[in-house]
Amino acid sequence: MNTHKLEKMMRGAGVALVLLVAGLVAGCGGKQTPEKLYQSGLRALQEGELAAGRGYLEKALAAAPEAAFAVEAHNWLGLANWRLGDTAAAAENFDAAMKLNPAAFEPVYNLGDLKLELGEMSQGISLLRWAADLEAKDTRALLRIGDWTTRNGRWDLARRMYFEAQKRDPRSSVAATGLGRVELLEGNLARAETFFMQALEIDKDYPPALYNLGVLHAQMEGHGEQSREYFRNYLAVAPQGARATAAAARVGGQTIEQTSFTPPASEQPKMTAGRLWAEAQGLLRSGDREAAYGKALQAVELAREGGDPAQGGEILRRAVEAFGDRAAIQLAMGEYWLSQGEPQQAYDALIKAQALEPDNPMVLLELARAATDLEEYDTTVIALRRLVELEPGNPDALWRLAETYGDKLGMISKGSAAYRDFERLFASDPRAGEVSARIRAWEEAAGVP
Repeated sequence: MNTHKLEKMMRGAGVALVLLVAGLVAGCGGKQTPEKLYQSGLRALQEGELAAGRGYLEKALAAAPEAAFAVEAHNWLGLANWRLGDTAAAAENFDAAMKLNPAAFEPVYNLGDLKLELGEMSQGISLLRWAADLEAKDTRALLRIGDWTTRNGRWDLARRMYFEAQKRDPRSSVAATGLGRVELLEGNLARAETFFMQALEIDKDYPPALYNLGVLHAQMEGHGEQSREYFRNYLAVAPQGARATAAAARVGGQTIEQTSFTPPASEQPKMTAGRLWAEAQGLLRSGDREAAYGKALQAVELAREGGDPAQGGEILRRAVEAFGDRAAIQLAMGEYWLSQGEPQQAYDALIKAQALEPDNPMVLLELARAATDLEEYDTTVIALRRLVELEPGNPDALWRLAETYGDKLGMISKGSAAYRDFERLFASDPRAGEVSARIRAWEEAAGVP
């Protein structure tokens, strides 16, 4: 767990919690009621005494498992256990809070965050999407998915999350910078610069935007001085931290490898994926299919992160044999075959995934990609239209739908209408400026006066 996770969450709870704890210090004498135990637990956590805080919260919940404070107590207990390294207990705490109140944002968000950290991508993203739905104006869950998927090479999904966050909060410098990061990774320097500058219009000294503009200009011929100037501006507002050393080296003219937003190397050996799969098989033999499925998902994700296609393919083939009735496994298999340049096998797996979960956005996106590779454009259109319905804030789905209508099927009227919808809904997207020219090119090619 991130070293400052609990501290950040304590701050994120707002001033109200601090005032609550401070205001009740004098009143905690006398009999230790469940309420007072709960208050003592919060105070201990605030002071950094994690073990003591955990003890108080456990006693409070044991004495009053359905008290008014129970949901928050389980959530804080989960954060404390996570910080203390007991992730299994933390997951149980968050789950207990969710069962008491399925509409509570914090435990759903925290469990999703924990699942991502444990490498359980499918569960983590699903939980964070649930959290995002619980708080229509909150962007934290969307930004967390965006950051994780950016670092793990799922750039289409990252872009969708950042655009949705930006739609919720047009003044989010984090979302604008996230979009720039994705474009920078894909080599779209002009579009990346547009988003980074947009972030600086919102917050003129936003450090990540300044740093990334330095990286961007370092990749452009003859822009060395502009690059160094952005790094100098970055150091002026963020002189300490992980990137400060790299920025200082850049200012000094030293060329360093840019690794800020490349997928991190797995801290676990590749054999871990094989071991997890062996554990999954053992759980299957013992009859615990759900636990086995969880281990199988972890094995698949670790094999993917390890960068060994042969190992990943073998684990996936075995996982499909055991869990072919799970959409997440069929989706992973489809993604694997796409990465191997085998669109027909990818298509077959993704059709099965869609049958299992017809409205899974990730399945629809990958199915559209495989269908396009096979020139099965009717399927592409069906998948993208449904994706647009499910995710009206997804600009890529609408853009690709317009392209498919016009470029692949020759349906100029439908393609133009989709492009105009894109122009209206996503005016801040740099592609919006291309719409008129693209429609005009179609009309000229078709001889439309």
